[in-house]
Amino acid sequence: MSVAVVRERSGGWFAPTSRKSNKWTRKKAAPAAPRQKPTKAARNVATAQSRRGGTTLTVIVLLLRAVGWSFVLAIILALLGGISLGLIYGYRTLTSSTHFAVSHVDVNGNRQLSTVEILNLSGVGVGMNILEVSLGEMSRKLQNNPWIESVTVRRTLPDGLVINIVEREPFFWIQRGSALYYADRNGVPIVALEIGKFVSLPALIIEEGIEPNWRLMDEWVRAVERLEFPFSFSEVAWLKIEDANIVRLYLEDRGMVAHFDLSGWREHRGIMNRVWEDLTARGELQNTARLTVMSGKAWVQLRQP
Repeated sequence: MSVAVVRERSGGWFAPTSRKSNKWTRKKAAPAAPRQKPTKAARNVATAQSRRGGTTLTVIVLLLRAVGWSFVLAIILALLGGISLGLIYGYRTLTSSTHFAVSHVDVNGNRQLSTVEILNLSGVGVGMNILEVSLGEMSRKLQNNPWIESVTVRRTLPDGLVINIVEREPFFWIQRGSALYYADRNGVPIVALEIGKFVSLPALIIEEGIEPNWRLMDEWVRAVERLEFPFSFSEVAWLKIEDANIVRLYLEDRGMVAHFDLSGWREHRGIMNRVWEDLTARGELQNTARLTVMSGKAWVQLRQP
């Protein structure tokens, strides 16, 4: 058995000058070097490079989009241009084609105006291209004529036109100043009498200051046209309005004056017809100079022998 040699330090283990801990201690590792942060200048350079890269990409995308839209727009414009040119070419072809040249014009409803007059007024002629004829312009020209009340014009492709006329109907002669005019059933002048277009009609005379009741007048005139009275307007030489509702007319072939109240013309129609029949039955109608029907009564004046 061996014995370890133990040295005793002067002062003992607990000497005041060199006190040591009786604990076991481990030597600490050296601290690691601090992590160096990137400098600000380097970070700015990287950021700028990143931004430049993004901007370049954006510009490229925008250019591609612009080129794409420009290409689409160019195609659209080219298509529109082609369509326009095609339409122009087609229109010129149609308007120059003899297939659409006017060969006939049908005129309907004209009595006072001849077909030749209407064609001259309309400005249309055989050989004109039907597609270049303005229907509205034709209608305006025709309606400027006082005889024409209304007109419609239409095409009948490929080479025809149809003109439908509604003329104003002359019913009376009426005096305006020193001239005689044709007038409608309401006494409105149409045109002055012309020798080449002379039509025999009753003369309408209106007393000065009198405003006729044109509504009753029109009703009575239409009743005479329907032969509801014992005479027709072809027998009337003149008609004089003496009051708003009072008319006097002269039957030239019979030499008779009829005096009539329009305010009750339906009742007076029946009275006149009965008196007329009675005079005819007695053989006195040819000797009647005047027949008056007013206020529900009738008066007869015979010619003196």
